[in-house]
Amino acid sequence: MSFGVAVHVMLALAYNEDRRLNSKQLAASIGANPVTIRRVVAQLAAADLVDTQSGPKGGARLAKPAEEIHLNEVLDALGQPRWVQGHDNKPNPECIVSVCMPRIMYRLNDAIDAQAQPFLQRTTQRDLVDEEIQPA
Repeated sequence: MSFGVAVHVMLALAYNEDRRLNSKQLAASIGANPVTIRRVVAQLAAADLVDTQSGPKGGARLAKPAEEIHLNEVLDALGQPRWVQGHDNKPNPECIVSVCMPRIMYRLNDAIDAQAQPFLQRTTQRDLVDEEIQPA
C-alpha cells in the first residue's frame, strides 16, 4: 500500500485523537475507497500503530500518543515500499540497459532510503500535526 495513504491515515487519527475514525470518514479525507483504507489500517494495526474496534461506534485511533509514533514505523508497517518505481516490463536479455535496470532501481532506492531514514526516525506524527496542519 501507499506510504502517502498510510501517513494520511495516521495524521488524520493524530489530529482527531479524541475520537475514533471509521474507514468511510478516512476514505472521504483521503479521496480513496473505504476498502483500500481498511487494508492500510489493518497493516498499521498489525504493527501496533493503530487500535481498531468494530461495530457502529467502531473505527481506528492511534495505539499510542502521536509524539511516540515516528514516520519510520509507518514505513516499516507497509513493508518498506520502494521510493522509486521502475516499470513492470520484463528485461530484454539482448539489451544491456534493460538487463541492468532492476539493479539500478534497487541502488536508487537504497540511496534514497539511506538519506531518508534519519528524518523518518526523528519525525513524529505530533511533529507533523503541530507544524503542518492548521485549522481553517
